[in-house]
Amino acid sequence: MTDQPGPPTETSVWDLFVVKLRFWLRAQPEEERTVHDQPPKEKMAFPWMTVGAVVLAIIAQLSLEPSPSRTAWPGIVLYAGSLGCLLAAIFRGEWRLVAHKESSAETFSTHIQFEFIISSFFLAILAFLLFGNARFGVLNTLVWVLAIIFFFLAFWQFSGIHRFKLKAVWQRLMRDSWYIRVTRWTLIVLAATAVILFFNFARLDYVPPEMVSDQAEKLMDVNDILHGQFPVYFTRNTGREALHFYLSAGFMRIFNLPVSFLNLKIVAVFANLLTLFFIYLLGKELGDRWVGLAAALFAGMAYWPLLFTRLALRIPYYPLFVAPVMYFMVRGLRQQNIHDILWAGLFLGLGLHGYTPYRIVPILVVLGILIYALQTSGKGKWLRAVYVLFLITFVSTLVFIPLLRYWQANPDMFAYRAFSRLTGMEVGFQNSPLIIFLQNFWKASVMFFWDNGVIWAHSIPRRPALEVVSGAFYFLGIASLIIRYFRQRDWRDLFLLISIPMLMMPSILSLAYPGENPSLNRSAGAVVPVFVVIGFAFMALIRSLKRYTKGNVGQAVLVIIVILLLLWSGANNFDLVFNQYFSIYRASSWNTSEIGRIAALFIETFGEPETTYVVGYPHWVDSRLVAINSGYPGLDFAILPQQISDTRDDPRSKMFFLSVQDAVNIEVLQQTFPTGVLWQYDSEVENKDFMVFFVPPSQGAMP
Repeated sequence: MTDQPGPPTETSVWDLFVVKLRFWLRAQPEEERTVHDQPPKEKMAFPWMTVGAVVLAIIAQLSLEPSPSRTAWPGIVLYAGSLGCLLAAIFRGEWRLVAHKESSAETFSTHIQFEFIISSFFLAILAFLLFGNARFGVLNTLVWVLAIIFFFLAFWQFSGIHRFKLKAVWQRLMRDSWYIRVTRWTLIVLAATAVILFFNFARLDYVPPEMVSDQAEKLMDVNDILHGQFPVYFTRNTGREALHFYLSAGFMRIFNLPVSFLNLKIVAVFANLLTLFFIYLLGKELGDRWVGLAAALFAGMAYWPLLFTRLALRIPYYPLFVAPVMYFMVRGLRQQNIHDILWAGLFLGLGLHGYTPYRIVPILVVLGILIYALQTSGKGKWLRAVYVLFLITFVSTLVFIPLLRYWQANPDMFAYRAFSRLTGMEVGFQNSPLIIFLQNFWKASVMFFWDNGVIWAHSIPRRPALEVVSGAFYFLGIASLIIRYFRQRDWRDLFLLISIPMLMMPSILSLAYPGENPSLNRSAGAVVPVFVVIGFAFMALIRSLKRYTKGNVGQAVLVIIVILLLLWSGANNFDLVFNQYFSIYRASSWNTSEIGRIAALFIETFGEPETTYVVGYPHWVDSRLVAINSGYPGLDFAILPQQISDTRDDPRSKMFFLSVQDAVNIEVLQQTFPTGVLWQYDSEVENKDFMVFFVPPSQGAMP
């Protein structure tokens, strides 16, 4: 069926807000025209096939939820039935995805100011040389930023609108009164925003409750920055990109906050919220604003991104930069807008400073431009594709310069994290690499419905990556997009479909350690297209039912159905995050926060940080986490058993923390400090008790 244009939609406060945030773009109409279905004049039959497809998909996903007797066959059969109903719904005209926006008939402007390009080129070379010390400094950072700015100026298309836009905005802000139009769309957006904020900030201080060693190293890196160290690449734990640490350190410095797990979480949450904003924009670009809002809402509630966000590692920076790269690239190619292409290159380069798996995104960009060139028609399409690829490559390379210089000087360190999984540099392959790749590809492809891996820190082991409602609509969305692509051959559908496995490649390519695939962290970039697909399918259902419903009663029934589906999805995700994940994480992690509280109390009363010790024991707590939780992120309270006797000469009071299973060192302490006091701390968490040995001042001093 061919989609027909419908009546224009109203401009909302949200869309005006989006326009203001994108003040750098060429002036666009307040609401871009979206092609909608024109409701047929004849009375529509009830969309039984649509309802059947959705109901069977939901039942199928319910059958795949974890249980002792779970098998895949009931879900496969039910999903096959859902697919059959979906095909019938599509060919009957019941189920229609939001149509793509029309592409611009214009071509890219070729107005170039070569003096800026030459300046940018020489500044880039100078910046590359200045970053030889692998540190951010005033001079090299300034030269690097100027190189980027000059390249933008070389291609930027200035106009009178751009010159006076900021002035107009300022004049509006300075008016005595403001006019804000509140529409139904505004209220829906506010409600969706409230839901998203709730899921992202609720119980943030307690879910997850404890840190693991990865967070210890992150906070130590943040502490290094706050004490004047500014490396381009952090070498702890086999090396990590720097953006997460600088943003976290900046947040803590600006607001004078302590180096803590909670503050690390807050920065990660804001990164996730920005990702959701760009998911909205991408959904709006590929479909309409309703698709964008549905995609952002489902992603904002989803257990998958919420877990890796709350873990507060570098993982959120993978989808954070995937979303704007995809948005600006698709929009730039559709509108032939050189500004969008420049911004796509900027975000592509910034993402390389975020998280190692993001290194697959440049390949996705090349693949997307190739798909565009192959799937579009028109004179000069290959020239346009090469032009776009050059701009994105050059801008992203400029942004990448500090890491490029580090890579050139330290190739082994820079590549170690990725190649240790891809190659046999650490362990040999368990099978043929091709066989492992195909097995990994299949496991990653079905993780949304079946098994998302075994890593308890950022997933619930052995359950689907999506909850029931999201999983069902993801299946329907993928099937719908595949069918539409073969019917219409629009490059945007193919690009969206291919982006999902491409962004999961860092997990799929774990050939040396196939047990680590699928992993929700290394596939985190796929969050962006996955939830856009879900948004497409969800709005297809609403559009199908809306064409049938008539009058106030019908509209009320439709609203109730939508609310029930959203409530069901939200309740599922709430249970996964705040109940199941919390319980698993709490039982699997060590209670270093409890030990840290006792240590902080000791330091504030009788002792000092230098006389607070965590006695080493296999597979017990990370002593650095105890120091961080007690308020001393730069210290490590660890002491080896053979070093205990060296503390006898210190007349100050001392406190030792030990594992309840460490009978040997408990005996050593009692012999070394006969007047010491030993007790077992009763932890709030089952099987997490620990021993505390307190030595009063002057005890154990040599006569």
